[in-house]
Amino acid sequence: MKEIILVKEKELKKAGIFLSEKEFTEKSFKYSLIFGCVSIVCVYAFSEISTAILSGVVALCIGIFFSIRIPSILKKRKAEKIEKHLPFALMAMSVELNINLSFEKILSNLSKGNYGEFSSEIKKTEKEIQSGASIQQALFHLSERTDSKILKRSVSQIISIYEHGSKEKGEPIKQLAKELLSRQKTKAKEFTNKMVMYSVVFIVLSAIIPAMFQAFITIGSTFMELDFTATQILIITTVFFPALNLGVLLLIKSKTPEFLKG
Repeated sequence: MKEIILVKEKELKKAGIFLSEKEFTEKSFKYSLIFGCVSIVCVYAFSEISTAILSGVVALCIGIFFSIRIPSILKKRKAEKIEKHLPFALMAMSVELNINLSFEKILSNLSKGNYGEFSSEIKKTEKEIQSGASIQQALFHLSERTDSKILKRSVSQIISIYEHGSKEKGEPIKQLAKELLSRQKTKAKEFTNKMVMYSVVFIVLSAIIPAMFQAFITIGSTFMELDFTATQILIITTVFFPALNLGVLLLIKSKTPEFLKG
């Protein structure tokens, strides 16, 4: 019988998860099962056993779903972190190419530079070269470790310059860096426009709706019988509304381009 595999090992490596397919699947099922059991115990304390078991099955499915999604989220985040610093690293590289520094020295400077995740990946590339791999192979492995089309294109351009050269070695890299910076500028403008909508939604959820709810409770208790208890009102105002606001803030954070974050 074929083993159940949630995520391929290649995708796990791109996400920075250094586990085999089998290990990741086993851990995912293990923690999802624990989540399901905890859900059964918690729900059974307030409800019937059938409802508790149903909640456990749902929790198990949710746990497995998020286990499948986590590598995809992590590899996207890793790619964004690399792309954040990539234009500036390419600019520095173009200058060093024009003054005829060796590729080994350029890679060393990039690994020691303040380029975040990109510098960390270049360090791995350096170690591969020191272990006997060619510069082309090491750079190719760099692009394979990351799920980024922009990085793959950049690496392809770098390898081409290394193999064939040109009179102005750094010029193609410089043009590519400018193009990437232009893309970041466009994305920043788009996000600024979206922030107007996000701000309106946050104001409505954090100020207007809670105020309307309190007014409704005050007026409604005077003219009609409401089913809300004091405990329910307390939970809604101190837990539900703050959780809703936190959800909006997390949504804004998730939609914020990586290069705009500190």
